[in-house]
Amino acid sequence: MTTVAIDFGTSNTVVCILESDTQSPKNLRFNRLSRIFKKKTATGEVQDIPVVPTLVFVKGNNELVLGEQVRAQRWGFNQPERLFKAFKRDLALDFQPPPQQIDGNSYNAKSIAELFLQTIWQQLSQQRIEPEKIIFTVPVGAFERYLDWFRDLATKLKVPQVQLVDESTAAALGYAIKRPGALVLVVDFGGGTLDLSLVRTASSYQISRYQGSKHKELRAQVLAKADAYVGGIDIDTWIVEHYLQQIGSSRAEVKGVGWQNLLEIAEKLKIRLSTAESAKESWFDDENFIAHELLLSREELEEILESRQLLEQLRQALDEVLAIAYSQGITKSKIEQVLLVGGSCLLPAVQQLVISYFGRSKVKLDKPFEAVAHGALALSKVVEVDDYLHHSYGIRLWEPYTHTYSYFSLFAKGMKYPCKRPEPLTLQVAKDGQQEIRLDVGEIAELSRAEVTFDAQGRMSSSQLHQHEEYRSLDSKHQQVCVARLKPPGKVKQDRISVEFEVDKERVLLVTVRDLLTKRLLVKKKAIAKLQ
Repeated sequence: MTTVAIDFGTSNTVVCILESDTQSPKNLRFNRLSRIFKKKTATGEVQDIPVVPTLVFVKGNNELVLGEQVRAQRWGFNQPERLFKAFKRDLALDFQPPPQQIDGNSYNAKSIAELFLQTIWQQLSQQRIEPEKIIFTVPVGAFERYLDWFRDLATKLKVPQVQLVDESTAAALGYAIKRPGALVLVVDFGGGTLDLSLVRTASSYQISRYQGSKHKELRAQVLAKADAYVGGIDIDTWIVEHYLQQIGSSRAEVKGVGWQNLLEIAEKLKIRLSTAESAKESWFDDENFIAHELLLSREELEEILESRQLLEQLRQALDEVLAIAYSQGITKSKIEQVLLVGGSCLLPAVQQLVISYFGRSKVKLDKPFEAVAHGALALSKVVEVDDYLHHSYGIRLWEPYTHTYSYFSLFAKGMKYPCKRPEPLTLQVAKDGQQEIRLDVGEIAELSRAEVTFDAQGRMSSSQLHQHEEYRSLDSKHQQVCVARLKPPGKVKQDRISVEFEVDKERVLLVTVRDLLTKRLLVKKKAIAKLQ
């Protein structure tokens, strides 16, 4: 069976397959779409790592330009309204940005992402690759709507089998799949997200369904997870904003074309500062006849990262993972390797912070771009993945006295499933004569946002990290699930139903409902939502 793994990234997308003869992962290269990164191996050999820049430009007559063509030929710099970048991030938003109207056609993040991946799929056919299974990698913090979008896409592509794997788990298997019992922490820091996952591999004996013989295979156990909504594209923006503050300008003054050019320069500076102490890039604004020269040192970049709370968010994520691990009897010293993946992990400040936690000998950076996709293919050989709930879940309730919504927590992030709430939830109707009680099940997101202030000279003077929770309904249309039909109708201020909640081994949320008035069992273990 031919399996293709696609690591759909905010900045770059990696596609690979298992070679039939060697059963080793092979990165696929697509003419005109792929950008080549050079990587030096431990033996000194230089390897080409092909990636597809996650960029789409809409030309006239609904014609699309994708990947490296957009970056190399600078499509979109003079027409930024036709350029789509970082659209992976928009897929996860609770309220989607309004679509863009181009040449009478409507485009949004979902349609652009679908066109982007469909084009890659067509490239597979041109290389005579006909996959029977596709594996998509997704961030640890991905919400259910984002995952549903991938399942729907696989249906449109007419792929018989689809599997979703979180990126951090895949990366861990990409590094450590060959040795059972490895305990590794993955720090996956790419263009759009920061994901951490503590994973242990273990051997497992399975019985062949055909011959009845035993064989040894590998499974993965995810012990702890954490994530933050921050990535490399934020760093590019911060570098530009820092420069504009220095020269007393703003995004509005440089306008769309200037902003795109400055972002490109910022990305170049960021990449160069991974190996150099200082970097300089210039650009002449033909529209406004202004010469821009961006000079940035590694020390200044680290000050920007610290003031924008990026390093603090990384510290918090590391502390969260270590706290969950400690609650399971796993101390920091027991973690054998810390694996850095994603382009943003090339930043020295990020590496130094991780090294300060675990020591230089444990931190590895051998596969910054391809580990996730390779690990996803390795996971296709894994018999079982023991996991924990990736998010906290709750139900939204209407408060009749305050005329506002609140939410009630059901299961906390990190709980191992199958699991059951120890106490049932008692509910009332919102108005007299109500004949149904419906539940709006959703995920509870933990979000962080940094606020930065500047002094009169344009220097960053202070910052503060704000944390809050946000409720996101699992259903995109916010349709509530009916769990009880009341006969007789309900009355206000009267306890009417008792609801028991549990999560089965397939991560399906089940409810059992009893009518407290009639003493009848209304629903027994009804499936109302698929959790992540």
